[in-house]
Amino acid sequence: MRKIKGLSFDMYRTLIDTKNFHEQTVNEILEMSNAKSVNPDEFHKRWDETFDDIYMSLGDGEFKLLYQVSVESLHQTMEEFGVKGDPEVGVRLWISKYDKADLYPEVQEVLNELSKKYPIIITSNVDNKDLGFAMLRRKNLPLKAIITSESSRSYKPDSKIFNDAISALKCQPDEILHIGDSQSADVLGGKKAGMITAWLNRPPIKKLKQDIPPPDYEIQDLTELLHILL
Repeated sequence: MRKIKGLSFDMYRTLIDTKNFHEQTVNEILEMSNAKSVNPDEFHKRWDETFDDIYMSLGDGEFKLLYQVSVESLHQTMEEFGVKGDPEVGVRLWISKYDKADLYPEVQEVLNELSKKYPIIITSNVDNKDLGFAMLRRKNLPLKAIITSESSRSYKPDSKIFNDAISALKCQPDEILHIGDSQSADVLGGKKAGMITAWLNRPPIKKLKQDIPPPDYEIQDLTELLHILL
């Protein structure tokens, strides 16, 4: 393994705690639609699956904003469960909750310490107008660049967004440590791009799927990076 010279972080559920915003939104959508017979857990799971199906099925050169994918996937899920209503209203309700999101407790201190030795960027599947960026600016995190799926016109685990991250850090791929919570988007995507990877497996602890290459590091908290990197 080559010496690490740059760091790439995922944003949501890695730096920013999304709590249970998605689950809350599902409950509110079903309540507004008076869909008392629909199981919220099953609806939530199906919306997640449909979302993944849509963006993973995008062909070469084809791109949709995360907002569009969210609306389309919610529309399909609502139709499947017979839930009436406007999917755009549901998605806007979900997005509005992110204005209340905050960093995980350790993030500010860890990034401040790491930035003394490494350039730090964010590589995330988000739109450019995502509400999370306003919060990051308020926190004044030491970031050199933010690479979004919209700016890259591709989604992790596709290599294009990681190649943009590599260009931003001005390092070789195997000199970059990418840290994220998603097994497919972050571990698989980072590995495909030739990066070193750290899987952030926050409690409750999950098992690595069989089709995902093992990460170079597995951590439960970002403070563990201080022992690895400093």
